[in-house]
Amino acid sequence: MSLQLVDARSDSLTVTWPSTSGATRYVLEYRTSNEDDFQLLSDKLTQPQARKRNLKPVTSYYFRVAPIVNGIQDEWITHSDVFTTLSTTENDQSMAAPKTTNGGNQALVVSWSKIDDVTDYELQMRENEGGKTWNTIATSLSSTEVRKKNLTSKSGYQFRVRPVGESTNAPFSPPSEPAVAKGLSAAMKRWFQSLDDGTLLKSGASTPVPLEDALAGKEFVLLYASAHWCPPCRQFTPMLANWYKTVQNNVEVVFLSADHDEAGFRNYFATHPWMAVDYDDDTREQLMAAIKVTGIPRLVVIHAETGKIVEENAVGKPLDLTRWRGMVKQ
Repeated sequence: MSLQLVDARSDSLTVTWPSTSGATRYVLEYRTSNEDDFQLLSDKLTQPQARKRNLKPVTSYYFRVAPIVNGIQDEWITHSDVFTTLSTTENDQSMAAPKTTNGGNQALVVSWSKIDDVTDYELQMRENEGGKTWNTIATSLSSTEVRKKNLTSKSGYQFRVRPVGESTNAPFSPPSEPAVAKGLSAAMKRWFQSLDDGTLLKSGASTPVPLEDALAGKEFVLLYASAHWCPPCRQFTPMLANWYKTVQNNVEVVFLSADHDEAGFRNYFATHPWMAVDYDDDTREQLMAAIKVTGIPRLVVIHAETGKIVEENAVGKPLDLTRWRGMVKQ
C-alpha cells in the first residue's frame, strides 16, 4: 500500500493513496528530496487524492499521508520512488488532456487532438479511486480515437496520452476528467421490457442492435411517433435529424411508426438516422398507447436514468438539452 503519482506538471504534483475504512480525514505532508523535515500540506483532506501547486520545475519531492480513524492518526503511507515535476519545456510539449464521450453500454470513446508529424500515440487509463495506478491500454495507436469497453467502475476512469517515436520523449498529457461508463438503466429496461429479442432496428444496419448497446449511457431517449403519409411529419423529420446528428452522444431517438403497412414503415425509416421498434413488434403499439399518441408527429422526451417523461411533445418547441436538464431537476 503506497502513494501513487497521478499527474506531474512543471509547477504541481497530484498524488493519490488507498482509502482507509473508517477514516474521517487524512493528513498529507511533503518535502523535497534534499530536505529532512516534512511540511504540512493539509490535515483536513476527506478524499484520497490531492494536488500540490506552486512547486519548482525539475524538482523531486516525497509525500506521506496518514488516515485519521476514530480521532487517532494511523501509520504513514509513503512511496519509495521520488515524484519529480516536469521542466517548463516538457510542460509546453505535453498534449492537451483527452476527452471522453459516451461509447454505448459500459463503454467510453476517448479522443485527442492530432499532432503534426506524429503517427503513433501511447494511451493509459486509471480507475478513479484512491491509490489506483496507471495502466497502458496501447503503446502505439495510429488513430486519435479509441473505444474502451467493459468499464464497470462506478467511480469512473481517467485517461492520458502522449506521442511516441524515435524523435520524441514527450511526457504524458494531464489526465482527462473522470468519466463513468453507464449501462442501461432499470427505467429504460422497463420502458422496453416487451421488445422481441431485446433489440431495436438501426437505420442502415443489416442486423438488429441490442437494447443495451442502443440506449446505454444516453441522457435522454426520445420516442418519435410519425408516419410517411403525414405532411407535418415529413416536414419535421429532417429538422429533427439535423439536430440529432449534433447530440447523438447524449440522445437517442426511437421511431414508433404510425404507417399503415410495413412497406411504408421501411421506406420512411430508411430516411432516418436513429433507432426504431420493428413494425411487427407489439412493443411499437404498446409504447404509443403508453405515451397516449392521438396525433402525429409526437416527440416524447424521457430522462433515461429515471424513466420520467420530461416533455410530453417536443414538436414545435426548442430542442434544448439544457432546458430539459432544468426540467429534470424541477
